[in-house]
Amino acid sequence: MNFCFVQYNRYTYPSGLEPELTEIAGHFDISEIKDVQDYSLHTEYSFASRKLSTELVKRFPAIKEAHNRYVPQLWKSEKWADEFAQFVIALTESHVAPKVIEIHPPFNDYCDMDGFIDRFNVFEAVIHNKYPNVQIVVENRAGSRYSGGKFLVSKAADIGALCEKIRQKDVKLGVVLDFPQLLTAEHINTDPFEKLKYHSALNPLLEYRNEIKGLHIWGKKQNDTGRMIAHVGNLNTYFPNPEDKRYFLDGIYALCRDDARRFFVPEVNSGQADFESVVMDVVNRCIDDCH
Repeated sequence: MNFCFVQYNRYTYPSGLEPELTEIAGHFDISEIKDVQDYSLHTEYSFASRKLSTELVKRFPAIKEAHNRYVPQLWKSEKWADEFAQFVIALTESHVAPKVIEIHPPFNDYCDMDGFIDRFNVFEAVIHNKYPNVQIVVENRAGSRYSGGKFLVSKAADIGALCEKIRQKDVKLGVVLDFPQLLTAEHINTDPFEKLKYHSALNPLLEYRNEIKGLHIWGKKQNDTGRMIAHVGNLNTYFPNPEDKRYFLDGIYALCRDDARRFFVPEVNSGQADFESVVMDVVNRCIDDCH
């Protein structure tokens, strides 16, 4: 594995591991960002409603009007894509250029894969005219308070179809594979871990290593009512059986064993100990194999 570690939240990486980028929030209720030298801009991800009331977003009527009960409808039109690029530029232009811009897919009730690619190309042209060296990546998504459709890039087949479009049309877009969201989209239980379903979902994606530029990893943990909470806990609380956790980590290694440079974002919100646990589980999986 050859990771570019990304600083997430306030937590520090274990000794010997240094983050090269900092993740900065850039959703539609953000009107300014802090000054950071090397950063990845994490744009609107449409999980829940937004106020859409900042002076910045008011400058972009196609963005402000594209929502369902104020959950943003990403990639609603080519006009929206152009305004989205202008929004990102307005948010960042008084700072150093972002190294990475992370975007998220549209919902499938108003946009199909070809439509997404066409609208993305509008966005990409404007962004790369302003920031020629920035890398743009899209994250697979599962779960939203949006009603009417589901995320276009969610299940393994969706991710593979997008990667194929990227390859065939030479689209200037990479994929960041969020492993827990893939499990959610594929309805893969982790206690006990449905290993065959995991293998069946992940294995076809190994063909698209070149298009997969990064990964997100995080855990889940039961709350007092027994409900599993995302981004809380670590992989031990997500996979109570150590053999199941090892099989999950084997899948991450299978994807990353080509040693290509990839972004690594541990999206943990429950404390330094859980953050370190998740990071070291993945890193140690590589060390075990290399030795």
